[in-house]
Amino acid sequence: MRLNQHKITTLVGVLVLTIPTILQAKAPESIRIGLESVYKDAATIQIKSEESIAIGYFEGEKWIKEGYLDSSDISVSLDSTTYYGYKEVYNEFEDAYKALEIYGDEAVVAYIEPGKYQIYTTDDFDADYKVSSNNKRIGIKSTKGEVLLVSENDEQPLGFRGGYSQYNFPATGVGANRIYRGVIEVVNGQSKGLTAVNQVNMEDYLYGVVPCEVSASWHVESLKAQAVAARSMATFQYNRFVSRGYNLVDTTTSQVYRGITSEDKRTTAAVDATAGEVAMYNGAVAETVYSASSGGYTADAKYVWGNSVPYLVAKPDPYETDHVPWTRQITLKEIEKCVANAGKDVGTVEGVRIDSYSQSGRVNSLTILGTKGEYTVTKENTRTFFNGSNDGSLKSRMYQFVPYSGSNTPNVSIKPGTSSTGKATIITSDGTVEMDLEGLWIETEVTYSKVADTVYIQSADEIITSDTFTSSSGNKVEIDGDYTSSSKPATVYGDLTIYGYGYGHGVGMSQYGAKGMAEAGFTYKEIIEYYYDGVKVQ
Repeated sequence: MRLNQHKITTLVGVLVLTIPTILQAKAPESIRIGLESVYKDAATIQIKSEESIAIGYFEGEKWIKEGYLDSSDISVSLDSTTYYGYKEVYNEFEDAYKALEIYGDEAVVAYIEPGKYQIYTTDDFDADYKVSSNNKRIGIKSTKGEVLLVSENDEQPLGFRGGYSQYNFPATGVGANRIYRGVIEVVNGQSKGLTAVNQVNMEDYLYGVVPCEVSASWHVESLKAQAVAARSMATFQYNRFVSRGYNLVDTTTSQVYRGITSEDKRTTAAVDATAGEVAMYNGAVAETVYSASSGGYTADAKYVWGNSVPYLVAKPDPYETDHVPWTRQITLKEIEKCVANAGKDVGTVEGVRIDSYSQSGRVNSLTILGTKGEYTVTKENTRTFFNGSNDGSLKSRMYQFVPYSGSNTPNVSIKPGTSSTGKATIITSDGTVEMDLEGLWIETEVTYSKVADTVYIQSADEIITSDTFTSSSGNKVEIDGDYTSSSKPATVYGDLTIYGYGYGHGVGMSQYGAKGMAEAGFTYKEIIEYYYDGVKVQ
């Protein structure tokens, strides 16, 4: 079901994966965010402040400040210098720093582990030993190239914390134009170089997430709903990237996060108004995935990522009225590139066939037709397969090969008979036909049926969108899995024009739907509890 269409002025959303990583009953106090959009596997990381940068480390969630660097602008990079060391160990950074005067200009303080520092030098004249090589060693330099500090410890990395006059709390600059609350750490990258990490209070983290995911000008109840969804997602996926040295990343792979730079007083107020609240299901925090626009009907997780989640099911999204159709042109040459990217060879691509749709009207199976054979993709791959095309992945899986007409509301339903005769009345746009319930089944156009549009099962009291229903006579009517939502042509030979609705995977909360619900008078708790079946905000 789709309602009247209105132009979308802003498209925001998040792409996340349904991978359960942690089950707990409340949000953690702090979180570590890999700033992969700024520095991932980088050769050098720039860290800035308006005042001298403090250094320290974390004991659990407690920040232990050790001292200050003699600089407000530093660069951090891997250090392969050959060093020689002195045996004396200092328990305070300041003590080690003062000892440099004894060892000359070639000496530098080395962070060995929390509360332990030594002196390194590049001059082996009177050193006690040669320092073993360490491919994870980092060097901290001033803008003049002077080595201020060396760190040997990647397990409990050094943290850097700055300050800016416009903020009454610690704030640290990273890169050219980002400033973050909390502490900045540096860990070794996955394939090379270094990655910047922001360890920050959970609520402070959300200050920088919510305005990146929705417009701060939206109704306050939709902002609160986004805050609860974002907090719940961060909690559920808390350990997703722990092997990289942090909990989440700052991109749509987790949730978009840009630190203080993106904060807005309206979204900050929404986070504060819902402080600590999460969506709970059966005693654990729910994975509250969300996307920008459902296109009028949300998707079932089963038909997107393959696993059923009881609170992530398909349902009408009647208050999402800001969505409009989108159109994409894709040539056969582009599709051949997509096939090659998938490591397949079907020869010269001749056409594309939509095999089936999910219950929510999303393409569930798509086949590429070539001179040497066929290649089929399913579920979310029917959207991301096109990543190799000129404009990348499709906006959603709710698409077809001919334009949508009008509001695209269905004009076909199946109504169980009201007597014990075992009859079903098939209602079409041309009239009604009565058929025996026994053995009744429905095929899509792909398998030669002539269904005019989305199939709905209608009882005397409600419209049912499940695959099976029981009529008043007690007979069951089975609908074969992924029936199509459209009778439009399902195969195109030649270059494609694709017509679609929605933006994102469509599972869980629609951000534009939440906006519509808020404007219609629903509270943030009602919004969350509508989109996620059976959850409670606590």
